[in-house]
Amino acid sequence: MMMKSLGRLTSIGIVTLLFLSGCASAPPAPTSIPDQPQATSSLVVVVASDLFVAGNPRVPFVLFNGDKPFSGARTIQVTAYELDGATTTSGWTGEAAAYEDYEIPYWVVYPELPHPGYWGIGTRIQLADGTTTSGEFAIEVVDHSDSPGVGDRALASHNRTLKTEPDIRKLSSDSTPDLNLYQMTLADALESGIPSVVTFATPGYCTSRLCAPVLNSVKAAAQELGSSANFIHVEVYKTFDPLVHADEMREWNLTSEPWTFVIDSQGTITARLGGPVSLQELTQALEPYLIQ
Repeated sequence: MMMKSLGRLTSIGIVTLLFLSGCASAPPAPTSIPDQPQATSSLVVVVASDLFVAGNPRVPFVLFNGDKPFSGARTIQVTAYELDGATTTSGWTGEAAAYEDYEIPYWVVYPELPHPGYWGIGTRIQLADGTTTSGEFAIEVVDHSDSPGVGDRALASHNRTLKTEPDIRKLSSDSTPDLNLYQMTLADALESGIPSVVTFATPGYCTSRLCAPVLNSVKAAAQELGSSANFIHVEVYKTFDPLVHADEMREWNLTSEPWTFVIDSQGTITARLGGPVSLQELTQALEPYLIQ
């Protein structure tokens, strides 16, 4: 579900859990996975992001066994198919990548979804004991996004830093902030000649275990890669009492959180990562653009 106004800003993780419980507005439920046998299982597959643009969007998802995250899958084959009334037509098929270095293990796939509409995502899950099961979910694909995407020029925002606001408690809701993430504006980062990572997140106000650890991944990457890239955290709120959205959220047209962007040395966005992002996935997205 994609929220339509900044006044209804929500956490991607919260949207995911609402989708699981059936409380959120959702696309039509898939009826069956084409050419794929069904199996009785207590596993539930849950999408972990909320904005998918036609093409090859990043689709992260999580396995749950009841209300507990499940990490006993060995491989997951994904089939994407268009939902068109009572018929379903198989489309793209491929393997999902696992990211277990996160508080809740998750999987990512980049299916080929050539046009807007409702799409079913079917999964064939091989478990650690060699048995297989299946699960499915549906997503809405749109033709474009108002927020910057892969291939777009990153916006030269003049976000607050410790130079302009020395009180870190006003810059971040993180309980253990890394001060290095609040030293540079996005405008300065784009002129630095090295890649950048910027994450829009509010760890102190995110109630989901899917979104809160994203900033931990960014902090870990910053410590690991040092000065080879810029790392910036933009807090979702510019004031906490009352909660007022940061100007940068409006500037970037972001209506949910968290979002993490990887930007190359020329200022072009090379990855837009919604929802959970582990250290491994973030490093994989950034490494090709590091200057050796």
